[in-house]
Amino acid sequence: MITLRHVSHNFGPHWALKNISLDVCKGDFLFLVGPSGAGKTTLLRLLHGAIPLQRGQASVAGFDLQTLTSRNVHRLRREVSVVFQDFKILPERTVFANVALALEVRNMPRPHTERRVRAVLRGLDLEAKAQNLCAELSGGEQQRVAVARAVVVGPQLLLADEPTGNLDRELAMRLMSIFLQFHAHGSTIILATHNQEILSCLPTAKILHLEDGSVAWANWSLSDTE
Repeated sequence: MITLRHVSHNFGPHWALKNISLDVCKGDFLFLVGPSGAGKTTLLRLLHGAIPLQRGQASVAGFDLQTLTSRNVHRLRREVSVVFQDFKILPERTVFANVALALEVRNMPRPHTERRVRAVLRGLDLEAKAQNLCAELSGGEQQRVAVARAVVVGPQLLLADEPTGNLDRELAMRLMSIFLQFHAHGSTIILATHNQEILSCLPTAKILHLEDGSVAWANWSLSDTE
C-alpha cells in the first residue's frame, strides 16, 4: 500500500522529514506518534499528494509520487481520504451536504448516497445535526463532520491527523470504533495522535515514532514495548 525510501522534505532551511523509509501493507493500522513539530503532518500531507515529493522514492496506493503530476493528483485522492487538523469543511453547507459531496463527485446514485451518509452520521452521533449548517456547529462537531466525509467513501487508505484532538473521551472512543470498523473491512489506516489511550484501542497496530523529522523508533505493536 505504501513504500517510502529515503524520503526527505524541507521548507526552506527547515527539514521537516529526514531520510524516512517505511512500508505499510494493505490492511495495516499504523499509529504515527511523536511531539509537535516532529513531522507527522508533513508526512501525511506527502502521502495525500498535498505537497510534492522532493527527495527519495515513494509509492502510495499504486501511484508513484515521483511521476505523479498535479493533473493526476485527483486519481490518488480517489483512493486516499484524509481527516485534516483544520477540518476543511464547507461552513455554508449543511452537515449532510458536506458528507454527501464526497460521494457525489464519484457519481454515486442519490439513494445509495443518502443511505451511506445517514449511516455514517448515525455512527458519529451527528444524525440530529444533518440539516444544520456547519458554521453553526462546535469545533468538535465540525471535526466529526470531517471524519464522516473521509470515511463515507470507504477509502483504500485513510489518513487521520489528530482526529480525536477536540473530542471528549466518549466521542473519541466512538470515533475510534468507526476507524476500527473500516479497518476490519480492509481499509489501511494511518492515524497521528498524542493520546496514549487511543493507542490502547488496537494493541496489535504498528507504531512509528517521529522526532525532529526522523524515525526515532518503530514497533509492530504496543506489546513489543512492554
